[in-house]
Amino acid sequence: MTDTYQPVIRCFAFGGVGEFGKNMMVYAVDDDAIILDVGMGFPEPGHHGINITIPDISSLDELGLKIHGIVLTHGHEDHIGALPFLLPRLKLPVWGTPITLALVKNKLAEVNYKADLHHLPEDGTLTQVGTFEVEAIPVTHSIMDAVSVAIHTPLGVIIHTGDFKFDPSPLDGRSTELHRFASLGDKGVLLLCSDSTNAPRSGSSPSEISVGGPLKQAISQCKGKVIVSTFSSNMFRIQLIIDAALATGRKIAFAGRSLEKNVEISKMMGRLTLPDSQVVDVRKTAGIPDRELLVIATGSQGEWRAALSRIAQDHFKNLHLAEGDLVIFSSSSIPGNERVIAGLFNHIYRRGARILHAGQAHLHVSGHAQAHELKTMIQLTRPKYMYPVHGEYRNLVEHQHLAVATNVPFENTIIAENGQSVVVTAEKIEHGPKFHAGAVFVDDSGRDEVDYAVIKDRRALADEGMITAIVLIDQHEGHVIGEPELVTRGVLRSEVSEETFDEAAKELRVHLESFNQETLADIDAAREEVRIWVRRWCKRKLSRRPMVVTTIIEV
Repeated sequence: MTDTYQPVIRCFAFGGVGEFGKNMMVYAVDDDAIILDVGMGFPEPGHHGINITIPDISSLDELGLKIHGIVLTHGHEDHIGALPFLLPRLKLPVWGTPITLALVKNKLAEVNYKADLHHLPEDGTLTQVGTFEVEAIPVTHSIMDAVSVAIHTPLGVIIHTGDFKFDPSPLDGRSTELHRFASLGDKGVLLLCSDSTNAPRSGSSPSEISVGGPLKQAISQCKGKVIVSTFSSNMFRIQLIIDAALATGRKIAFAGRSLEKNVEISKMMGRLTLPDSQVVDVRKTAGIPDRELLVIATGSQGEWRAALSRIAQDHFKNLHLAEGDLVIFSSSSIPGNERVIAGLFNHIYRRGARILHAGQAHLHVSGHAQAHELKTMIQLTRPKYMYPVHGEYRNLVEHQHLAVATNVPFENTIIAENGQSVVVTAEKIEHGPKFHAGAVFVDDSGRDEVDYAVIKDRRALADEGMITAIVLIDQHEGHVIGEPELVTRGVLRSEVSEETFDEAAKELRVHLESFNQETLADIDAAREEVRIWVRRWCKRKLSRRPMVVTTIIEV
């Protein structure tokens, strides 16, 4: 008698688990797989000159999977932003809801890539993605058309919540369909992979509509022009800002290419209410009285090239801040951006304008479920196993505690960051083999990938500076001509006099003259000897490791 075959489910987080952003998850049943989301991340302070990060999928082929397609939960950049870079390599069909697909199509048009895009129905219909049957469940979030995805497998349902919250009064009337989650829970949910972003925050996230009143009040009290900055994809918030502007008799202008494009897409799809007669070109606002103008601008995170930063530094043509103006930040600070945002605040105050932010008034609500809502999701779905995703390690652990408090046995929960696979069977959930899941860096051009070695060089230059050693060598005689020259850039010299560097140059010449003619005649060998000597001298004399560039000139 032979044992009955049981499939094995494997989960591979290429991004978004143990970090914020760069979300990408691969779910496999045996060797068949689908991808959920392909997002981008933001650079860290040490990533000099880097614009975005995207998942490193170099190990994907090594997993031996047959990938049937990509399913998107929603259109935020941290869930779709890497598609222009990775989809031409993956060459897979993509499923998503209407707004999500419209945003994806726009992004792919920028790189002239035509994708195989498919509508993902939200009415309970099962969609065939290769060998998989997936079901999209409407959820509320800070962007339109967000869904959770239920993957139906022979062992039971996997629910990947994506980003969600339980908004009792959504602006578009599209509520999170709690009964659908409960129905899946009745049938048996094998694995719940749930958003952990706000797991450390107690209670529930307030409704989006609650921001409308404070926005209107703040705008009505301003006698000058008003600039409001928020995330360019949050059309719900943008609709509230538009409503407040119209209610207070102001014309509306948009500053920022991504914002203008998203507004255009949402209007075209009938998802944004905005009378054309009330819109003005942001470059043609000079003739409009300040008290009658409201500008919605990108750049709430202090991005130096974004519209708000250019306005704050008086680099935006025909739009200048002045005494009596008000800048409203209707957003939260992405962790790590606080210092840059503080610098932006200073620029705004130097122009004479005032600032109002979410720490002073109810001008922002999160799009992510907080502790009470996360526990409700667990209670509705009653999963056998729980795998917290989307968030840093502390968020994952807090979410694990919430699951245990909601009667999920601790041994049925798991913490696994990017690069640590998870294996699920009918009997248990456990860690599988590790795999490579790093990041690929994209520079400020937004299109060129940057090798990690380049990042290390940029970090060394920023932290330690650079010394260029210039040595003249007689190519016929094989000896040093004159004194070598040490040229420094960004190297601290307050504790080391100019004479010390002159002495170093003399010592370097003595060192080189100790080699035979054959070594000095070999340019590569001579260059390496100079580099090593200068690095050791810097460590001994400066207690630093600047980048050393050697220039050997043959004469």
